[in-house]
Amino acid sequence: PEDAKAIELFKQCMAEAADASQLAACRTALGEMSLTGSGVPANLSQATALFEQSAEVGDPDAQFNLGIMYAATHVPGDDLQHREALAVLHLYAASTAGHPGALMAMGYRHLHGYGVPQACATAALNYIDVAKRIASVYSEGMPQAVELIRLNLNQKDRKTISSSEMNLFVQIATSGDTTVAAAIGKRYLLGIEGFKQDYGKAKHYLRLAASRNHAGALALLGYMHCLGLGMAQNLDTAYSYFVSAATQNDPLGHNGLGFIYFTGTSAQARNLRLAFRHFNESAFGGSSDGMFNLASMYLTGTGIEQSFNKAVLFYTQALDRGHTPAAYSLAVMHLNGIGTIRDCDIAVNLLKKVCERGEWVSSKLVDAYDYGERQPDKAALLFLKLAEAGHEVAQMNAAHIFDAGQSSLLFPGGGESALDQAPSDDVRHHSRTLAQRYYELSAEQGSASSELRLGDYAYNGWGVSAAFKDDGTVSEAVLDELTTTEDGLTLPTLYTSSEVELNAQPVDYEAAIARYRKTADMTVTGEWMQGFVARGSFNLGFMYQFGLGVAQDLQTAKQHYQRCREVDPSGLQVPVTLVLLALGAHMTFLRLPPWPVLLERIFSDVRAHMLVLHLAAIAALLVLGRRFVRERTSRARRSTSEGASAGVEGRDR
Repeated sequence: PEDAKAIELFKQCMAEAADASQLAACRTALGEMSLTGSGVPANLSQATALFEQSAEVGDPDAQFNLGIMYAATHVPGDDLQHREALAVLHLYAASTAGHPGALMAMGYRHLHGYGVPQACATAALNYIDVAKRIASVYSEGMPQAVELIRLNLNQKDRKTISSSEMNLFVQIATSGDTTVAAAIGKRYLLGIEGFKQDYGKAKHYLRLAASRNHAGALALLGYMHCLGLGMAQNLDTAYSYFVSAATQNDPLGHNGLGFIYFTGTSAQARNLRLAFRHFNESAFGGSSDGMFNLASMYLTGTGIEQSFNKAVLFYTQALDRGHTPAAYSLAVMHLNGIGTIRDCDIAVNLLKKVCERGEWVSSKLVDAYDYGERQPDKAALLFLKLAEAGHEVAQMNAAHIFDAGQSSLLFPGGGESALDQAPSDDVRHHSRTLAQRYYELSAEQGSASSELRLGDYAYNGWGVSAAFKDDGTVSEAVLDELTTTEDGLTLPTLYTSSEVELNAQPVDYEAAIARYRKTADMTVTGEWMQGFVARGSFNLGFMYQFGLGVAQDLQTAKQHYQRCREVDPSGLQVPVTLVLLALGAHMTFLRLPPWPVLLERIFSDVRAHMLVLHLAAIAALLVLGRRFVRERTSRARRSTSEGASAGVEGRDR
């Protein structure tokens, strides 16, 4: 019902649009609904037509959507390079209008050389404007934090809090536990760990804790008054909270006092010496905000002797604690070689991280997670937008949705959905081809799960493979298409043509084992990676055991199976143990001589004859023993029967 109402509103908007830009925005929104089948049947052609009409008048959202569609899809018969050029053209056009997603996408492409020249400086130019705006937002407030959820993890492995756990914590906080109340208030303030950002609830629980002089709660209330979060800004009230927290040596309280003394208020004169002192106390107490502010004073030489090296030191320490403005500042210093070596790659990767913490990314992640399995096409479109902008988790999630057959987005045949019916072979091939593209992009950024899944694709022969176009003509025709190179060599056009085509990927064990080996060799940097790295080792062991894509080597297989158990000790150990036992039996079997030789050795060995005699004697004893038991049982039954008959006769007499 909501989608149908939205459709009517957008149609009305198109009819009553005041200017071309408003009309284009309405067309773009209507195109997205046609693309995802929201309120209307999914229609790729209609969506494309609406996007093209809007793009012609300069609508950046339409240009960005067209860029995604040209990059992600392949129409049989179309030139791949031509479609890639159209994708870059539309993304570039959107980036010139300041579209944050398009700027990130062009920065990502220039960083890796995807469809454009690889140029780090150009990548930095695309990222830096977006990153600068995001860093300023973080400096002025507390934006909504978003938990990054990988959809291919089991529900039990996702670090999210359940509603029952949330209610339990709320009850504990309400009963008077100040530590829990402060923790809940902080989570509502930042919007983390399953608690949606809510300044009103944050203030309520922080005040519960602050009423009992909880230092952390006092400092956070000071932040809320200082920044005007959910209340009117009041630096004097903030100052009183910061003083109460700092007297208990709270790092956030010291940082707040440093800010008050650095800026000055109507009641407190500006004092850079005290500002530096409190920032220093905060930094050495472990506050990333304190580290950032201390680094900024060293960078500018405000209130202290200027020191670029110390600025880099404290910015780096703040970055290690996830501080977004510190990442931006370090990126600028690396770009210009201030206090550190000039390194464009480090700078661009830092700018990329900053951009991925902005509102454009976080809002789409929140919506995509909310849609989830209920509306997979809508979720897939949002993940595609983020994936094209270089967001690794979104790339993996988009690939997972298509790989699992949950969405048929961008399929030319219409809106066949996995929720309605089993997808056809064409839809599955289309979805797996899309999934493969985003698995590859994710794997290039170090995703263990994507690398492992690409190994599965090669093992099973799923997806596509790229090759230079070969028309398959006979040798006489090939001879008629000779091309002379600059060196004077004459080669068939097969070897000189740059035209690329996509074909169904054949089963390729060598490619699979290369992917599995890369996964198994990855360093585990997060708990979520353990299962995937362990599976990479397990798959390697399996392929070495049976000689798939590599020479059979049972010792190497055993090593990989054992590493699987070491990497993920909390995982399922029973299957690995059973496989190791089977491998031991396999190794024993392979050590046996050929059957004729084995039988000859057995028959010629006196011990074998003795063993056979012993077995025959044991079998005879078992047979005799069983017969003896049966005879005793039958005699006992006869005697019992005779005794019963005699008793009956006695009663009759």
